[in-house]
Amino acid sequence: MSAPRAQGAMLAAIAIGLTAQVAIAEPRLVLTHEPPPRHLQMRPRAAAATPAPAPRPATPMPAAPPPLSQVDSSDREDELAALRDVREPVSFSLTLGYQVDGARPSGKASLTAPVQEGRDFSALRSYGFGELFFSTRGVALDSLSSYIALRFDATQALTARPADQLKPVRIAPPIATWFERNTFEIRTGWAEVKDFLPRRVGLRKLRFRAGSQYVYGPWVLHIDGGLLAYDGDIMTASAYAGGRHPDYTTDLTNERYAVAGASLRVDLRPLVSLPIAISGDSLMVTPAVAGQPNSAHHQLEIDWQPRRDVTVFGQVRTLNNGARNKVANQRLQLRARYHEVTNLVVDVMRRFDNDWQWDPSLVVNDDPTSARRYLDLGPVVPEAIASLRAGTLFAENVDLLIRATISGDLSKSTDPRNSFSPAYVELGGAFEVRLRRTLAASFSLLSRQTNRLELATPVIDVRLSTQPLPPSAATGENGFTEFGTRMRMSLGARQFSAMVELYGRQTRYAEIYRDPTNPIDTTNLRGGGRVTLDAWIGKRLRLFASYDLSSAIAFSPEITAYKSLRLTMTGVY
Repeated sequence: MSAPRAQGAMLAAIAIGLTAQVAIAEPRLVLTHEPPPRHLQMRPRAAAATPAPAPRPATPMPAAPPPLSQVDSSDREDELAALRDVREPVSFSLTLGYQVDGARPSGKASLTAPVQEGRDFSALRSYGFGELFFSTRGVALDSLSSYIALRFDATQALTARPADQLKPVRIAPPIATWFERNTFEIRTGWAEVKDFLPRRVGLRKLRFRAGSQYVYGPWVLHIDGGLLAYDGDIMTASAYAGGRHPDYTTDLTNERYAVAGASLRVDLRPLVSLPIAISGDSLMVTPAVAGQPNSAHHQLEIDWQPRRDVTVFGQVRTLNNGARNKVANQRLQLRARYHEVTNLVVDVMRRFDNDWQWDPSLVVNDDPTSARRYLDLGPVVPEAIASLRAGTLFAENVDLLIRATISGDLSKSTDPRNSFSPAYVELGGAFEVRLRRTLAASFSLLSRQTNRLELATPVIDVRLSTQPLPPSAATGENGFTEFGTRMRMSLGARQFSAMVELYGRQTRYAEIYRDPTNPIDTTNLRGGGRVTLDAWIGKRLRLFASYDLSSAIAFSPEITAYKSLRLTMTGVY
């Protein structure tokens, strides 16, 4: 072997030996560096080249809709799944209920004789009731839809047999209701057909509805008749005719009214780009009641929306009862919204003395003492009413509402006045606090001060002499204050909820009688409470229970402990 090769082999052997020793020996790694810096901060990125600004569009783009609330998606799916699908061809809702009303004598004497249970009133009354709502869409015909609402009451007349009479007589229930016997009525029931004309006619949005239905014009009327309507994008029009359905009570079936009317609404926004909508309504009433003339009612409305969150609404209504048209009612309303959570409504209305009594069916009252006028509110006097309502939201869980109303009597000093239309000032408010979407507590307060006619000498001694009755404008309440509070718990839509409510009211009456030997209290205080439970079993069955309890009435101290228990079960399909 040559010398260079021997020298290379020797160096290779030494290198392998050193490598083996390093691998076998335990490693000793030591890292040394400077102390860590006090502040660690990312270096800013290098500024990229600024792009050229995009050209501004000629017309402003519509504002994007607000984002949806960040809630659990499964929770929203459960709530939406519990709602009724409007695309189903058949849907109905059936409610069955049972109610028990009760009261008991307090032991205090009345004005004439002590009230006795079983002779003057019944301490207990129970009855059953039910409601059915049924609707169809596209059954038999694709363009045919129908709706019907029924109600029935199952009860027995309360009777008693006094010792001095052979036949039983009726006695009063503990709590008055509008029915005293078994009743069955069709509240509403109609059938409607759409798109029944050929397409070449151009009136595809025409519909016809026949049956017992509600129509909207100068007044909301329940009629038995027909309605022909056209629902277009720019213009909507309707015409109806029929007889008025008796809603106040089933006993006044002989008071029939024939009604006919029409309405037209034109939206100028898509037509000439003006934020104005104009509406006109006309109603003719022909009563079959002696003493009531035919009447015609016309109404004009203008809806102006200069901005997205501001709307101005004006309305004028006239009445013609045999003479020329006279202005009966004027109204102006302003609605504004600020930052999506604050709303403001200002409403001003002026009523003239030639307006109707309570609705278009009564425009003249020649006999104010007639017992048939169960809703008589006295002669109409000119008045003006201005109201303000404002509401807002704080911290996403506190709702606040404030309202104020001022009413002024515009009648002349020589005009007759009554106790139903005095000037008053009203102020109220309410707030609600919600805790984690489950618990909520609310409180409300309302007070009204009434300006009534004051009597110079409110002294009437009926035992010694006969004196005339005081004028109507001096009778009634001088004011009242009422409050309410409630606690509500809800576990979600259509799941379970419970509520406890307490309320009270203090009324101050005008002093028109004064007897030094028998003072009469002019202040009445009453209160009560309510407990409700609302539970859903699945998505189709609802159970509801409520219990009401009221205190005694100061002016009727002979009966107290008014209470009512109501149980209902509703099935929805």
